[in-house]
Amino acid sequence: MGCFGYAFFGYPIIAALVDTVILRVLAHRKDLYGRQKIGVPIGFATSVFLTGFLTEKLDSLYALFIVFTVYCLAFVVTLSVVDINPHYYEPVVEEEEEVDDTYGSMSPNSNNTSGNVEQVAAVVIEDVNDGIRVTPDPSMWHLLQEPEAVQFFTFMTTMGFAIAVVQAFLYLFMENDLHASSFLVGLFGPLGSITEIIVFFFFKQVLHRLGARRMLAVAQGIIIYRCLTYIVCAQITWGAYLATATQVLHGVGFSMTWSAAALQADQIAPPNLKSRAQGLLNMAFNGLGSGIGALVGGFVYERWGSTVMWAVVAVLAAVSIVLYTSNFVLRIVFLPLSNLVKKHTQLEE
Repeated sequence: MGCFGYAFFGYPIIAALVDTVILRVLAHRKDLYGRQKIGVPIGFATSVFLTGFLTEKLDSLYALFIVFTVYCLAFVVTLSVVDINPHYYEPVVEEEEEVDDTYGSMSPNSNNTSGNVEQVAAVVIEDVNDGIRVTPDPSMWHLLQEPEAVQFFTFMTTMGFAIAVVQAFLYLFMENDLHASSFLVGLFGPLGSITEIIVFFFFKQVLHRLGARRMLAVAQGIIIYRCLTYIVCAQITWGAYLATATQVLHGVGFSMTWSAAALQADQIAPPNLKSRAQGLLNMAFNGLGSGIGALVGGFVYERWGSTVMWAVVAVLAAVSIVLYTSNFVLRIVFLPLSNLVKKHTQLEE
């Protein structure tokens, strides 16, 4: 029950609120979002280390709750002294650097299928406190009235599915299929955290070069590569070492995924729905996608083995990239869905 309560009321809510506050403080410098997230892998690594250290010293699993309580109190104290008002900075353009002004747009390299998408994208980078007049009390359905938004949240659901399978069953795969040592499994934490910190730090440069949409597609491509690598690992004698080395891509993929996704969710939301947009993102990624991924992954793993499980994830990830990048699919699939949402919203009003 405790795990269910934390999963339902804890991380999804906290993550959505924290991302909303970060993007609010950054104002129009949202390309600095990645550097604000550097603390995430650092906090994760230190909490894991302290939990293990105290568990050994106290000879009790209650050390977990001690560390959790201390970090929660530190979070509350930090939040109480932080200024969460928007901060505006003078724009800085580095020499010989190609700046992509559409880094946060919903579709930077494709034509919009509806006439008011550009208008929405032009105002969502501002904050409600800046004096912008908005429609009073819109519902969350307003977030799904554009086909690009439906496409984005659908894609994030598939990403949550894929990442959940990897995170939930990679350790079992290492122990049961590859017979990896505890030392190799223990390297997963630092290998993933180091690359995660590096990508978060250089997020601004990557964002300006690729754009948020390409970053998400690349991150999903990394999942495909990892799954195919795990299939190969099961067939070779040194597969445990190869799988461990592949873990460096986890930090790259996850940091690109969440940074770009948070910006996309903020971009598609009107000023007074930004918190709900982050909540919907967490629901799609950490809720619906992760939940289905864990259930389906466990069923496939138990029924047909790890090779089939990794193949299913790779195929789903490849299909999701097509769904996310294809203008044809956008018009044929997601445009009708967004029109249904519009009709539903109009009936409610």
